[in-house]
Order: sequence, then C-alpha cells, then structure tokens
Amino acid sequence: MVKLKYFVILLSFCLLALSCTRKYYVADIKERTYRIEKASYPVDVKIAAIIEPYKLQLDVTMNEIIGYNEEELIKGKPSSTLTNWFADVLLDETQKLVTDKIDFAIQNYGGIRVPFLAKGNVTTGNVYELMPFDNLMFILEVKGEIVQQLFDKMAESGGWPVSKGVYFEIAYGKTKNVKVNNVALDPEKVYRIAIPDYIANGGDNMDMLKGAKTYNTTALIRDLIISNLRTMKAAGNTIKPNNGKRIIE
Repeated sequence: MVKLKYFVILLSFCLLALSCTRKYYVADIKERTYRIEKASYPVDVKIAAIIEPYKLQLDVTMNEIIGYNEEELIKGKPSSTLTNWFADVLLDETQKLVTDKIDFAIQNYGGIRVPFLAKGNVTTGNVYELMPFDNLMFILEVKGEIVQQLFDKMAESGGWPVSKGVYFEIAYGKTKNVKVNNVALDPEKVYRIAIPDYIANGGDNMDMLKGAKTYNTTALIRDLIISNLRTMKAAGNTIKPNNGKRIIE
C-alpha cells in the first residue's frame, strides 16, 4: 500500500508539472527576401554536360517564331485585348474539332498567366508562359439557367475572358442584359460552351457545372493556341487587337 501511495503521489506531481508547461505561439512574422546568385554555388560539370544537349534542343523549340503580334495585348477586366483574343482562339480552334455549333468559349481569368503579350514576334515559349498548364479543352452542354449562374459567378470577380458572341453587363455583382450571339439568353435553351476541363469540373467555385454533359476533345488549350498562330503565320496573317466591350461594368 505504501508503494502504491508513493506511486500515486509521483504520478499526480508529473501530471501537474505537465499541465503547467509553457506553451509558445507565433506572435509575429517578418518576411525577408534572400537573393541567391548563380555564381554563389559551384556548377556540376558532369551534370551540366548531360543536360546541355537537351537544353539546346529545348531552346530551339521554345525560340521558334510561330506568329506576329501587331500591337501589345493587355490582360484586364472586365474585357481586354488579351482576354478577347485568347477566348476567340479557343472558340475558333475548338469549333474545328466538332461539327455541332459551339455558342461561345470562356477561360478563367487566372488561367492566363501573363499580364500582356508584347508586340512583335510570338514564340512557342511565349505561349507556354501564357498558358503553362496542361488544361484540356472540353465542350459543355448546359441550359440557359446554368449559363446565367455561370455568368453571375464570373461577374462577382469582375469578369472573365469570353469569346465573341457574348455580351452582358455587371451591376452590383450580378449580370443583366445577357445576350449570346445577339439573342437574349433563353433559360430553357441548351448551349454548347468551349471551356477548360478545370472549370468544367467545378474549379474556381463553378459548382453549378458539375454533372453537366461534357465532351473531352483531348486537345490541350496550349496546343490550340500554337496551332492557331502557326496557321495564321502560314497564311500571312497576324494577331490584331480586338478591344470590343463584351462585358460592361
């Protein structure tokens, strides 16, 4: 009994000590940028020799001139020259893959990863900077009531890239005067939309699109852009800015 009594006392003391242990919390964080210069670390000559042939081949591919841009295209909301051009390319190139008419194309604003496309030659590398993700192009079939919800969600963030044929106004975070191909949006009509797989699957809070009828073209969005530029270049055409106000705020 004596041993048990001492054991209980010892255990109680330990529990009391643990309960009094200090706890520490982060009260403040200070950020600092550390610049690492290339010359500050040695080059592994053997590894560099292995990589060099592949790097040269990659440079040739990325530096290939596939088009020409007549004027700097700027990314902006609710509509802009870069977002208009991008969405139009998606519509035109996706339409080539199917026979049924596609009503319009959209691209999420964050999916375009550069603030502008410079005037002058456009290379393959420029397109990879513009669209670095391996997003596939889907075709979505939804009723007009779902299109309305889609546009309302786009309006909440100030607008997304939309192709020619789409027009709507943003008022207090909602859409009004919605038109598709110059006709007022019909809640019961089924519309066909060229759309990135990420959005078709509900990305960027587009939950209303989940479960909709979809068709996977298996084409990468980036490849559609490259194909469009090459076709234009072969025909002697260039990128021309389109500053049409498809979304009015």
